[in-house]
Amino acid sequence: MTRPAWFSVRETAPGVHLVAEPGHVNSYLVLGDSFALLYDTGMGIGDIGREVRALTALPLLVVNSHHHYDHRGGNASLAGEAKEFAVHSAGAELHGSPAPREWLESYAHIARGLRERYEAFHALDSAGFFLTDSRVHVRPVPELAHWRIEAVRPTRLLREGDVIDLGGRQLHVLHTPGHSPDGICLWEPETGLLLAGDTLISGTFFAHVPGADVPAFADSTRRLAGLPVTTALLGHNLRHREDADFVSRVADAFERVRDGRTRPTRSADMFGTAVRRHDFDGFAVLTAPDDTPAARP
Repeated sequence: MTRPAWFSVRETAPGVHLVAEPGHVNSYLVLGDSFALLYDTGMGIGDIGREVRALTALPLLVVNSHHHYDHRGGNASLAGEAKEFAVHSAGAELHGSPAPREWLESYAHIARGLRERYEAFHALDSAGFFLTDSRVHVRPVPELAHWRIEAVRPTRLLREGDVIDLGGRQLHVLHTPGHSPDGICLWEPETGLLLAGDTLISGTFFAHVPGADVPAFADSTRRLAGLPVTTALLGHNLRHREDADFVSRVADAFERVRDGRTRPTRSADMFGTAVRRHDFDGFAVLTAPDDTPAARP
């Protein structure tokens, strides 16, 4: 049986391609008339540059939604190709260090466990439910002994209100702290397209990591809920695309968490760090217990 490619790539909106590492991170390639923009570069496990080159020969701009390793893992592999690496000004210094070996080894262990659990679930699903999608199934994990995520110095600092002109389409920069202080979304008013990074995800929101801020998360998601969103493209999980109703429900959820109007349970995140888990319809919010230090990024 042929080993599936690490990436799952397909057009998900007009001129926008999902470049997914299923079960891990979703990156997006937006095509204009003059430039292409890659929003996040993923884990750095596979060659994301090869996927981009197969889709376009346009000059490439890279924008990282925030500084966390899993969203800038492919930056170094694009250093000779991308015209610029753009990040929010609040994150410039946060891009200055490579991923520590401890983090890489921990994530590699988690990735293999995710694959094992997915295989068990998929076997049950194949017996008659057919809930999974073969295009986006969680991939077998390759050999990661030589996996590295290097630091790449940003060449452009973005701020709230900046406009990135790709030729024929313009993306507006929205500063959306909450998951991290340097989080940004890209908004296309003409189409209602929102590239959301980790400000919106269809699984567990990490509001407990260093730099996370629940009140800021509530403000940012409420702001997004006020936009006429037609398509929101999310940073993680197999369900990568949502609509305005989802954005509104996330904003409502974060306000409830902020205001103490939930009944959280004690749980743990994927790294085994203790959290408080606030469950909602189709997603959950993880916050740090009062007596527990914030978890790793």
